[in-house]
Amino acid sequence: MKNKKRMPLWGAITGMIVALGVGALGGYFAPHATQTVTTSVPSAFDKVLKTYATIEGSYYKQVSEKKLADGAISGMVKTLGDPFSNYLQNSDATSLDTQISGSFGGIGATMAQTSDGVYVDSLTNGGAAQKAGIKPNDKIVSVDGKSMAKKDINAVVSKVRGKIGTKVKLVVSRGSKQLTFTMTRAKVSVPSVTTSLDKTDKSIGIITFSTFTETSGKQVKNAVKKLRKQGAKKFVLDLRGNPGGVLQEALKIDSMWLKNGKTILKVKSRTGKAEVYKAGKEYDKGFKVTEPTVVLIDGNSASASEITAAALNQSAGIPLIGTTSYGKGTVQTVAQMGKNAELKLTIAKWLTPDGSWINHKGIKPTIKADYPSYAYLSTFTGTSVKPEAVSADVKTLQKTLTALGYATGSTNGYYGASTKAAVAKFQSANGLTASGTADAKTLAKIETQLGKKISENDNAMKAAVKKLQAEK
Repeated sequence: MKNKKRMPLWGAITGMIVALGVGALGGYFAPHATQTVTTSVPSAFDKVLKTYATIEGSYYKQVSEKKLADGAISGMVKTLGDPFSNYLQNSDATSLDTQISGSFGGIGATMAQTSDGVYVDSLTNGGAAQKAGIKPNDKIVSVDGKSMAKKDINAVVSKVRGKIGTKVKLVVSRGSKQLTFTMTRAKVSVPSVTTSLDKTDKSIGIITFSTFTETSGKQVKNAVKKLRKQGAKKFVLDLRGNPGGVLQEALKIDSMWLKNGKTILKVKSRTGKAEVYKAGKEYDKGFKVTEPTVVLIDGNSASASEITAAALNQSAGIPLIGTTSYGKGTVQTVAQMGKNAELKLTIAKWLTPDGSWINHKGIKPTIKADYPSYAYLSTFTGTSVKPEAVSADVKTLQKTLTALGYATGSTNGYYGASTKAAVAKFQSANGLTASGTADAKTLAKIETQLGKKISENDNAMKAAVKKLQAEK
């Protein structure tokens, strides 16, 4: 997928956000997703078994049977040349399951990375961490007896999370003290849908989708009801940056906006005719949205996002605003391959209501509009940037400061005197110590300021509001 713009994830970078990033473009999952197919073994696989027997009997040291089997499966899947077909094991399989369900076993806390470690950022009201006595700004020292001193946020989050009902022991640093807490992991649900009213026109409700999980349909229904109560008469569905997810939920959501009988999509497997999915009570339970609506898409809108955009555009005439979508026109299913192993496999292609296959092409917007160019600047790879350094982070720092109105004199990637002066000027203007060194607090503040500017100059959202205001 293309480089993701900063704005949607800007602000405190939490463990929850990091852990839920959809690394495999959020493949979308067909009905009856957990199944295996039994078939006879062709003679061509005799050499596979002979290879195994030869290695097992003659290799100079003992080899794990499981490793050989996993390697054979991975090799077969890789020969498909399909980035959306993967053999997933252990944490990768767990991560996929988390993305589909939108929930996981955790302690109800988000975490933030700083230059000197990982800290608790916020707590869920009534969550295990809050009940145990953990507080925001506690520094994670160890998890289940293993030091987290040199671990990044991904490693810490992975260690804290686990099976619902199991216990986890955290040692945290608070001031000069070290405190120990033992908690029982509980189900933590992460909303895939958020709502707001447009700042300039309170009659316009904005529904933003981060992904499509097993509860997204219900969340969208509740979002519409909530926004209606707040006075919304029109809606913006923001699918930008949404990598996709669960097919069934896309069908439910699309059906809410479509008249019964209207086509949502067509799914065509290797053999047979395309299966047509149409809007109806089976999906939306009779809940309909008839208010004027527009949909926002961009180059990171993929899979279920594209299904939704295409269906609403082609079957309901709803305009699409933004930039051309990613172009993922295939369907994946998930088969269990034993304990802690899953096979995510492409089984079909999907077509838009008019029969188009958008794979590698994407969906073009009705109205083209985009964020300003500085929304696509690279993110910082480190937690601080120091004078005299030469790196990509320095170049990002220079470009970001320039976008914020603090001229650095150059964007050549060298942290010289002019860049140091610009950093000091920014620090002074934002209540920070004007050292000229871009430490963790400075970078966080720069990110916050840039996120705010991007939001204020969201040309696609402005175009959406303008379009809706023209609707009677």
